[in-house]
Amino acid sequence: MQSQAYQAMLNMQERHWWWRGMRRLYRTALSRFVPPDLQHMRVRRVIDVGCGFGANLSILNPLGSVVGVDVSLEALRAIRKRPALGLVQAEADALPFRAGTFDVVALLAVVEHVDRDDRVLSEAYRVTRHGGIQILLTSAFMLLWSHHDRANNHRRRYRARQLDRLQRQAGWNVLVTSYANAFVFPAVALIRIIQRRVRTHRETAAYDMGPDLGPLNGLLETMLAAEAWLIVHHIALPFGVDLFSVSQRSAQDS
Repeated sequence: MQSQAYQAMLNMQERHWWWRGMRRLYRTALSRFVPPDLQHMRVRRVIDVGCGFGANLSILNPLGSVVGVDVSLEALRAIRKRPALGLVQAEADALPFRAGTFDVVALLAVVEHVDRDDRVLSEAYRVTRHGGIQILLTSAFMLLWSHHDRANNHRRRYRARQLDRLQRQAGWNVLVTSYANAFVFPAVALIRIIQRRVRTHRETAAYDMGPDLGPLNGLLETMLAAEAWLIVHHIALPFGVDLFSVSQRSAQDS
């Protein structure tokens, strides 16, 4: 990710409706899908792969002892409150942990950044204990590809079937996969198509989460909360700007 994109993300992650709304989605999904045996464990281990500036550590910390992993030392140094298990600089496809170490693994906005997404999913599977779960967020639809993706050093955007196939090939049992941010999808799609026709946007990478919408931030966050309710009740949305999935490692490998 380009340094200006890192700074823009750091400035937005506490107040922007997308960040706040997605954290509500993660929290809702975790409360719904963490298995009962994990819920009653006294100590749970959680790994946030690609933790960036630590925007999601606050929702993972209540689950147990958390370790944050990121390839960027710049991002790790900017995290103000270290998680219980600390911070580790490492590649997502070469995690320095033993097999079956973690009960919950978070891959939030990670797989679209790497060359070998299959290896990242396999590595997440390796470090997860039997019965553990994975929550995953990524970018949806190449139709939306833009200068924003280039600024983030994205490699691709996904469709639901493609993501499910990759997860199953890595060994994961997919519990739910759905698009997210469906309410804003038509507007975002229109804007991205127009931007691609403008030369400056085609040539210049820039982090772009849209303008600060002021009073509308709360409304958009509430709309995303409504989507979260639908998703965790297995009502998959047919399109969206993002793609969210929850998967589980089986109680024992076949």
